[in-house]
Amino acid sequence: MNRTIPALSTVAALAVLGMTVAAAPAAAAAPATVASAPTCGPSVRMINRLNTVCVTVDGPSVRVYGVSTQLAPGSGRSFIYKVSATVGGESLGTESGSAYFGSGTAYVGGPSGVVPCGSTVRASFSLTDFGTPPPTSVVDVAVTC
Repeated sequence: MNRTIPALSTVAALAVLGMTVAAAPAAAAAPATVASAPTCGPSVRMINRLNTVCVTVDGPSVRVYGVSTQLAPGSGRSFIYKVSATVGGESLGTESGSAYFGSGTAYVGGPSGVVPCGSTVRASFSLTDFGTPPPTSVVDVAVTC
């Protein structure tokens, strides 16, 4: 499956990923609900991109996604991406495919689901270029409900 991953603002990207985004409150606006801040793994460098995996936890619900930022000006490129997660050694899911990454920051949706409270989610994100072994960003996130 080929698809283009557009460069998006953080707010637009979170909305595309199905996350609740709170706008600046208006004068008599009702309070908005915001999902917990994401926990992100270490950034890893690949060619001209910096990649990291992030996990957002909202009660027992988790959402995993990858973030890839172009480091220097230039045209985009096609990569093979993989975003995956496990819970207690069992797969939560994997999203993978081929995509064109333009300039700026791109967000790649990954698996999501409901997991047991007290469990730990291990998430990873990598891009592969022409068969080169990919550096992978990995993070472990405790799910506290």
